[in-house]
Amino acid sequence: MRAALIVLGIAAVSAAPLLAQDSSAVACQAAPCVITFEWGNGGSMPPDPDRRYGAPSELESALIERLQELGFKVSRTGAGSTTLAVRIMPHDRALCDMSVGTNPDYSCHTAERATITIQQADAPAKSVRRVDVNPRCADPKMLPTFPQVGRYTADYFGYMVGDRKGPRPASIKC
Repeated sequence: MRAALIVLGIAAVSAAPLLAQDSSAVACQAAPCVITFEWGNGGSMPPDPDRRYGAPSELESALIERLQELGFKVSRTGAGSTTLAVRIMPHDRALCDMSVGTNPDYSCHTAERATITIQQADAPAKSVRRVDVNPRCADPKMLPTFPQVGRYTADYFGYMVGDRKGPRPASIKC
């Protein structure tokens, strides 16, 4: 009786790692992910390019390039059981002038914040909650350009879903 319980206990302990998911693997590093972008309130069309802050397509390409540099396997197309959804909220009425003077122009726009969610069909990696990114410049009167927001979003996402070793991403130098 005692030998049977010991054998059963050893079998349960040795089978446990086979049934558990790999909690050390990070989503989009363990398997390829498809990345999608949403602009504003569920729209897939980005805003028009801006004369001061650049084009929204520069944000998308900077984000993908930086994620790939950090070791994430992301692409716009392809087959993947995991989807990385990036929702970008635009900042309308951004200051176009480099310095505030008389009659300032607030007709420009840039990205205000981003929310990243990971939708996994199966769970080969640890589950990740929603990651909210609020890119800010070191100077509170300035706003980041679209490529700066893309790079900062990728760095912050890598920090939040990774092992969080090292310093938190610093504010953007605008």
